[in-house]
Amino acid sequence: MSTQGIDLAQARDVAHDFSGLSLTPANFHAFYTKVISLRFPMQVAHVLELRYLINHTVDQYKEPPLTPDYRQFRDSLQAAIDSFIDSQRHSERMLNILSMLRDIHYVHSIDSRNAEIRLREAMEANRMQHLKSIRYGLFFILAAVSFVIMWLTLGEPSIIIKLLPAGYSYFALRFFHKLPELDRNHEKLTLELNEVLRRRVRSINWKTLIHKLALVLGFKRVPGVEVFHIENEFENRETSVYH
Repeated sequence: MSTQGIDLAQARDVAHDFSGLSLTPANFHAFYTKVISLRFPMQVAHVLELRYLINHTVDQYKEPPLTPDYRQFRDSLQAAIDSFIDSQRHSERMLNILSMLRDIHYVHSIDSRNAEIRLREAMEANRMQHLKSIRYGLFFILAAVSFVIMWLTLGEPSIIIKLLPAGYSYFALRFFHKLPELDRNHEKLTLELNEVLRRRVRSINWKTLIHKLALVLGFKRVPGVEVFHIENEFENRETSVYH
């Protein structure tokens, strides 16, 4: 196998690795992007990891009451599920899994929006503090210059007039000294906000998600698509069938 082929195989293994990943609102972005981006065939170990993660989580999930909203959600996905899955038992299992993912995504969305609001408020407070430091710094500089001019125009200025320029300069320096730290905080908050927005799953592609999960969970077999394979030293992974 070429070096490029080895690199692609290693990258695919990392993308398929679900070990250490918990199915929670905080990790929903990682889980969803991994599942949506699955390329087949996968290693058996990765298939088993993903199956365990999904089944273990859904077994602990308490299905919500059959409210009109939840009934509408189930009905809206039933046609897509029926197009992939024939077994009624598997169909119900898939509906439970999708309901669980819907609830996790809902909490994920709320947490993401709350984090965005918190960061934007912090950025606004940082911006106001930045403007305040500049404004006060300029004020004390102008005050210091004014008293220096007064000092020069007066023949014998009092000791207070002599000391005030130094005091005002000190305060101006303190306010301007805050600016680099405020700039660093702005950059840090901007990076955190960009990361929150990057990791936000705005909507779910239910049809693709059903298709990927049905194959991984063994609810559906597609002719010509090998979901998993057992790797051996004679296998050329560059010739694998992708879907």
